This record gives sequence, structure tokens and C-alpha cells, in this order.
Amino acid sequence: MDEIIQAVRKGHGYRMGNKEIQILCYADDAALIAETEDKLQRLTHIFNTTAKKYTIIISADKTKCMTTSKYPLRCKIEIDGKIIKQEARFRYLGIDITGYGDVEKEVRQQSLKTSKAAGSLNDTIWKNKHLRQDIKKIYKAAIRPYTAETRPDASKTRRLLETTEMKILRRISGRSLVYRERSEKISRRCNIEDINGWVTKRK
Repeated sequence: MDEIIQAVRKGHGYRMGNKEIQILCYADDAALIAETEDKLQRLTHIFNTTAKKYTIIISADKTKCMTTSKYPLRCKIEIDGKIIKQEARFRYLGIDITGYGDVEKEVRQQSLKTSKAAGSLNDTIWKNKHLRQDIKKIYKAAIRPYTAETRPDASKTRRLLETTEMKILRRISGRSLVYRERSEKISRRCNIEDINGWVTKRK
């Protein structure tokens, strides 16, 4: 795979700042990135021909392409003469990836999953009077990090994350809205730093 990556990196990809990115890899999956359809087709050709040298077969049926734009764009990419399917949305590693930047919906789904995970621990952990406040670290270790490093950063999503976490922290501390206790005090009580600042440090 290293040889394929090196070959693809010689092509034209997508410029981000002073760097140009042609390929991203995770486990056995690879994503090719380019600014135009022609450049993406060239990268696909390089990837495919180099893979064949090492007897690696690229399946056109399992390969998908996507454009990133506010408006629908057609993208016709071929592998060995076979056109690969274009997707507007697909799910990868539990995340819905879209070509039109619908990040708020995805973050809402993530927040819902986080709330459900925290809710499942309500009776066994959060309401357990035999556990001191400072040893309730399961939230920090298992729930809070969920999708933290890949979560999109926007004003709407930041507010959504703050709201979701505060609901969980109030449940942990036993201080519902009835107590009229400010969010900052709840965070200090649970010894939790601001979630958005914490996420930024992890990225």
C-alpha cells in the first residue's frame, strides 16, 4: 500500500493551505481527493494501475465517488472502463458523509447517541450514592470522547454540544433545572472543562 500511496502523491490533489492532499487512508480503505473531475480521474488511474503491479484488484462496484458543493454536480469517474457510482451521501465508520456539508444533522445524531449512552448509566452510575462525584470518570473516559476528533466545528454544532453535555452533567450531579444553578457552576462541580475547548485540544 505504501508504494500506491507514494505513486498517487505525485499527482494533483486538493490544496489546503500550503499542503496538497491526494489520498487519505484508513485500514483497508482509501479516499482520493482532487479539485476537478479530470484530476480525480487521473489519481484513480494512477491508483488502479499501481495496485495492479502488486496484484491488488480495485472493485469498481465497491468504489464510490462524491462531489462537495452546495449544488448538485455530476462526477463521472471510471475504473477499467466501468463508471463508478456517484453518491450524495454514504455512511462510513458510523458517520453520514454528505457532499453538501449537512453537518448539523450529523452532530444532532451524535448528540442523541451520547444522551442515550449516558441515560443507560443513570441507575447504575449517576444515581449511585456510593460513588463520589470525583470518581464518576466513566463519562470523561467513555462517553465524552465519542466522535470528538472528527466532529465538525461550527457555531450551531458548538451550541448543540454544550446543551447536550450540560443535560448529562446535571443528571450526573443531580442538579436539575429546578435548582436554577448556572451551567458554569455545574461544570466546576463535576470538574469538567468546556467541551468545545476540550475537543479543540484533541484535534
